[in-house]
Order: sequence, then structure tokens, then C-alpha cells
Amino acid sequence: MAERFAAARTLAVVGAGPKGIAIAAKARALAAAGLGAPRVVLGATSATVTAAMADYSWQRHLISRGAYADWVDRGRLRPTHRQWSSYLREVAERADAEIVAGEVVGLDAEDSQWRLALKSGETIQADGVVLTGAGPPITVAGQPRQHPRVLDGRNYWLAEPAFGKQVAQSVCVIGSGETAASVVISLLRKSPKRSSIDVLTSRGVLYSRGESYDENRFYSEPGDWPALAESHRREFLERTDRGVFSPQAEAILNQSRGFRTLAGRAVAIEAGDSQVVVTVEYGSERERVAYDLVVVAIGFDARWFERLLGDEARRRLETALAGAGLEHRIELDLSVAGLSPPLHLPLLAGLAQGPGFPNLSCLGLLSDRILRRYVTIAEPTRTASERGALV
Repeated sequence: MAERFAAARTLAVVGAGPKGIAIAAKARALAAAGLGAPRVVLGATSATVTAAMADYSWQRHLISRGAYADWVDRGRLRPTHRQWSSYLREVAERADAEIVAGEVVGLDAEDSQWRLALKSGETIQADGVVLTGAGPPITVAGQPRQHPRVLDGRNYWLAEPAFGKQVAQSVCVIGSGETAASVVISLLRKSPKRSSIDVLTSRGVLYSRGESYDENRFYSEPGDWPALAESHRREFLERTDRGVFSPQAEAILNQSRGFRTLAGRAVAIEAGDSQVVVTVEYGSERERVAYDLVVVAIGFDARWFERLLGDEARRRLETALAGAGLEHRIELDLSVAGLSPPLHLPLLAGLAQGPGFPNLSCLGLLSDRILRRYVTIAEPTRTASERGALV
């Protein structure tokens, strides 16, 4: 998706999901407010921008469907995946973003612009690039790419509708994060009564995320986040975002039967026609366990984009990093410090800028941070006497 702004500047957003749609909506809102491009605006214009963004809000979406009162009466429940998807489709349509359908197969730098090569042979020139996609799922050794009995945290949802009553009797879900939790809940709803679901976690037990104000505030407003010591930021991410179940998922699982937690790490998968054998390692012990179905939900590769980089882009990135870790070089606008043209990596911004940027916790702030780099605020017109007074 490429969104074009004033002065012929182009920001290419790879991924037309929630992050890309949020950026496009903010661009449209600020255009409606009389600005050339979206950004965090201070002063009198901010109210205008906020009012324009209200047209794209979740509440406005519910009002248009006559569902707002019901949502309030039911305690402002979190939307289901289906409801959230419907909302995003509506925002994308109203934002009227220019969407280019295609797979990006190359990314290189040419002078002051990026050149994105698409699988179709087309190219897109851009002044900046935002990479929003989570990348391919992380795999286990021996895991086949396509197998009816081995799924991952992405293609499971494509296969789920076809399960019906034919879902496997014994299932292993590998992982202990929110993706794994969603898969387990789905399986519990679809599985026959005597099915068994093993949840394999390398942490030994399943942990839930805290929901205190002090924890949640860093997700929605991370202004104080950089002031925390790095060791405390890493601990925060481990406790609240990585390998933990949400309280909502935990509440459902607490009332469910038919699953159990296994301590261990999956080190190998052997997929056959009738079963899948998972080799589980725990301490010095190894065990081979057979299942009808295995779902590998251990996360996604956030650095997937590196394999797309051309020679010049790779050289510039290495120069910008200067030996430092990439997660330490993410600036306020979520771009890599010292890299030109700008490359924005919200998925890797958690440690440096705040825990909400890799996920969907602060989409408005994310779009503000990124787009502030691409907008020019026009100077107000001054009279001759005013100009003279400034000399």
C-alpha cells in the first residue's frame, strides 16, 4: 500500500492490516483538517485532526450499524475477530487508501529513495517504507511447509472452518503466547468431547498477562518508557507480552476441560500420513509423542525483511547499526537511526520506544510517530511589519 502526500512524497506501507490502515486513516484525517499529511499536531489544529479521526472510530462504526447501545450495555466487550475485521474493512474503504496488491520480493536503496520490487515485476519508488507484517511463522526442525496434519499460527485459521466434527482426536499446540491461546480456545470449541489437547510450553507452565493500570499505561502512552532501565524494560516485555495468555483467554480456559499443559521444548517434528511425532526435550530428557494434529504457534520472524534487502540497502543498514543491535537503534518515529531513506520498523520498536508498537495497543500513536516525518507545516503568512519585527 502506498499513500501519497503533498510535495509528491510517498510512504510505502508493506502490509494492509491494522497498522497500515491506521496510517492511511490518519493521513486522510489530517488532509481533511487542511494539512498535507498526518502527524502529531500541537496547537489549534490538533482539535480539528481529532474531530476528523472520530469518523474512523470504533464507536462510529458501531453507531452506523445500530450496535453502539448494545455494546455499552454489555460492558464494552472486546470485539471478536470477525467484528474487528469488519471494522478495519470499513476504515480502509473510507480512508480511500491506494492499495497495491502484490508480494514484495526486493527492497533496495537508490539515492534518497527506496525501490520496492514486486513479484509481478512492478516497482514502487518511495521516500520512506513502513514494514508492518509479522513475517513468516517460526518453525520447528523437520516441520513441513505444507501438510494437512501440521499447521502454524497463521494457516490454522484458514484450515479451521473445514474442521467441523472431523477435527483430530489428539492435538499438540506448541507455544504459550496469545496466538497459541487463540488456537487452543478454537480447538476446544470444535473438538469432540473425548479429544485431548496438549499445550507444550518451554517455560514449564502457562503464565497470564497482568492488567494493572501501571502495566497498561505503557502500552497506550509510552512517554516514560525510555526512562526505564533496559533490564526493567526487558523484564516488562517478558512478563506482559511474550509467551503469556491474556486474562480473557485464561478466563475461558479456566472453565474448559480437555486440555493440559506439558513442560518442554519441541526440538523436532516428523510428519506422516496418519500421525505426527513431536520430539519433546525437557532438561536432559527427551520423549517422542504421537498426535493426530500439531499446531506450531511459537511466534513470527520479526526480521523477515532482511532477506529482501539489496546490496546497497544492506550496506546502509550495517553502517547505520555500527555494530549495535537493531532493537537498540529504533528512533522516536520508529525508524532505524542513521539510515536514509527512513525505514520504519514498529515490530522491533518495543524495547526502545514502547511495548504497544509491535502489537495493536496504540495504533493512533504509531501513525502519529511515523507520519510526523513526512509532513511540512506551512509557516503562517506575516505582514511586512511582522517580518520586520523579527529581523
